[in-house]
Amino acid sequence: MIMALAVNAQRDSVLLTLDHCIQVALENNIALQQAENNALIAKSAKNQAVMNILPDLNAEWNFNLLYGTFWDNVAARQVTQQRSSNPNINSSFTVFSGLSQKHNVKSSQLNYEAAEYNIEATTLTTKTNVLTAYLAVVLDRENIGISEKRLKLLSAQLDREVKRESVGVGNMETVYNFRSQVANEKLSLTNLKNQLRSDMLTLIQLLRLDPSVRYVLEVQEENNIDLLMEPDTYSDVLDESLIASPSIKGSQASHEASIYNYKMAKSSLMPTVSLYGEIGSRYSSQGAANPENNLIPEKAPYWDQMDWNEYQFLGASVRLPIFARFQRSNNIQRAKLTMLNAELQNLQSEQNVTNTVQKVYLDLISSQESYRTAMENLNALEQSFDFVTKRYETGNTDFYTYLESLNNKNRAEIELVNARYSIIFRKKILDLYRGDQLN
Repeated sequence: MIMALAVNAQRDSVLLTLDHCIQVALENNIALQQAENNALIAKSAKNQAVMNILPDLNAEWNFNLLYGTFWDNVAARQVTQQRSSNPNINSSFTVFSGLSQKHNVKSSQLNYEAAEYNIEATTLTTKTNVLTAYLAVVLDRENIGISEKRLKLLSAQLDREVKRESVGVGNMETVYNFRSQVANEKLSLTNLKNQLRSDMLTLIQLLRLDPSVRYVLEVQEENNIDLLMEPDTYSDVLDESLIASPSIKGSQASHEASIYNYKMAKSSLMPTVSLYGEIGSRYSSQGAANPENNLIPEKAPYWDQMDWNEYQFLGASVRLPIFARFQRSNNIQRAKLTMLNAELQNLQSEQNVTNTVQKVYLDLISSQESYRTAMENLNALEQSFDFVTKRYETGNTDFYTYLESLNNKNRAEIELVNARYSIIFRKKILDLYRGDQLN
């Protein structure tokens, strides 16, 4: 799979921009799809909680075969066998249950809000992960460019020293030194390319793309003014991030839902008042009394008995909980602990956002300072390297001085590149946490 990421001249390259990577990651992210499904489940539970307040309505038809000695209410006598039927329509309605239904509706609504916020939080996490993986690939590519230029320069110097030694004006020690440096740089370049393949694979796996295709990253350039622009104060950035954070909003909604779950658990200690009613009729194979003459023909037809035996009733009940093997008290205790954990999770979410913003903001400030210093340092080291190169080529300085000057210049180039892209991507991450969706 890793080898498939290498350049394939027979395949067209697929260009990946940052916006495209984010879009693909959001479309293919499994955790995000699960969060969306969980939101649909929570929405269904919310709708059901509202529907549970309404009375139920049921229609029933049955046919029974009974054997033994028992009293037949329809035939009004003792019988030993019976075929019976009792079609009916019944309904029940809970008038009062300690406000448990109201608490359930509110809890379900808040759980649905938490599920919606979880979608936003997962989206934010996905985008942040893409930015981090994208940055790693960009830095690898830039470091490879610096290493290739260094290798080209060292190889040119090696060729020069080989020629000088062949005509008797150089020495083999310098040739060996340059050969050693060229070999070291080739090894470093190989390691950087391997790191690029690894980081590119991480990005491709994050996007869930085909690793057999060759991908090329396109990086949008930022000018120096934008890079060095002073950011907003940390307190402003943090306040905006805390307000915009979907993870905090979601944990707050979950905490509020747990409060209503706790109230609902305590409602189980309250009495329940219910109304119920039924409309139906009865049939017995033993016959039924004709309301017109009060006679009981033993073979009264089914539909005649349906007409004779119609009934309707309305009832009410009050159910007072007394003892249920401590189930209610245990449920209340568990609901209370769940509520306390939800409160702690809310605090943890705020702390996580604060820690992340602190780290990214500090990295941004440090990267800007490093960028300013690296620009000044690189300008000075480039001038110094040009000067040392001329002195080395004229024989006025030794190999080690030349190599030290080259190393210093390359380190400054790497520091400048790392600081540059660190600024760009950390600004984007902070923008995400402050509510800018980027895509």
